[in-house]
Amino acid sequence: MDTQTQQKPPSGLQLGPVTFSVMSLLVIAVGSYLIWALFADPSRAVWKTYPQPFGVVLFWSILFVVFFGFLGQLWGLGHLPQPIGGVTWFLLTTALAVVVPSVLLHGYGALDPAFDIGKGGYTATTMIVLIGFYTWGILGTSMGHWPWVDLGLKQPWVGIGGFLFGFVLTFFGYLVLIYPNLASWTSPERTVLPLTTVIGWFYSVIVSWLTTFLILDNWPWSKLGSRAKTALAALVGNFIIGTAIYFFLLALLKGFLMPVEAQTALGAAINIWPAHLGVFMSFWLIFWANVAGNPPLNLGPAANRVVRLVVTFGLAVATFVGYTRWFAVQVLNEKEIAPGFGGDPLTWVDLMIYVMLVYVIYFGSYGLNRKT
Repeated sequence: MDTQTQQKPPSGLQLGPVTFSVMSLLVIAVGSYLIWALFADPSRAVWKTYPQPFGVVLFWSILFVVFFGFLGQLWGLGHLPQPIGGVTWFLLTTALAVVVPSVLLHGYGALDPAFDIGKGGYTATTMIVLIGFYTWGILGTSMGHWPWVDLGLKQPWVGIGGFLFGFVLTFFGYLVLIYPNLASWTSPERTVLPLTTVIGWFYSVIVSWLTTFLILDNWPWSKLGSRAKTALAALVGNFIIGTAIYFFLLALLKGFLMPVEAQTALGAAINIWPAHLGVFMSFWLIFWANVAGNPPLNLGPAANRVVRLVVTFGLAVATFVGYTRWFAVQVLNEKEIAPGFGGDPLTWVDLMIYVMLVYVIYFGSYGLNRKT
């Protein structure tokens, strides 16, 4: 991602690229499981907060990483040495991820039944993150902080401008796609799409953004010339590619990856499952680009992109199958949907994404150093 990671200390393990990637993955997996065991395991958690408020705090934590890392580029605290800098950002993120949803649930929820904590308020609050992860995240990545840097602005004004621009996009996206599904006056004829379909489709748009930016080197948007054209094409174009991804993933799930019994049990809710498969794609896209170093780099632009795409998609499908067929139920103690198939990928994999972002962006992969 287009962020300023914390400066690595000279100490730590000096590792080759492959070993560095494997060790980083181990740190991410172990850190995620420890958090799960403490707060989310349905059977054995020390503090049972799953599915809520664990989910809402997790998703808002990711959004605040977007604010501080992608938009703000860690402005203001980047001078702190590690691990102090990482701990500071982590604590600030956690505090805000608790406070902001609490204000929405216990404050605004008293005025708007959609946000009432006893009437689906957790869903309403979490869905802000679904829209905002894209509308704020793309501004500091595919769009290259346009137009703020083009106006000569520096941090923190670039981040503030991006936050305000993203707020407008998020507000209207939420108002059109999410709120009609949750408002007290809701009815099927007043919604653009059912909420399950919105989640599956919009997450496919997120997959398009991460794929084009991270793995395809911002192609095809970068071919359009000016920064303004690139930025606007990326913002809009991902909805087109994302729609194609949604139907592709849905067909893949129905045809190959989900047993008929699970599809029957889910009914219309199967339309959310492109998001469940897509979150595995998101994890590997971010990992491949930001941890593994985005190999290959020397086969030529087209070949590099094709190989990255095939590898990350293959890893996503393989880990999706392993998770839903074994890991979710047998290790994480999540519920079965049908015999031999279960889990809630959006929560577990988003937890892994959050731990990865914190470790890489906030802590600068503290303790591990890639040999150059």
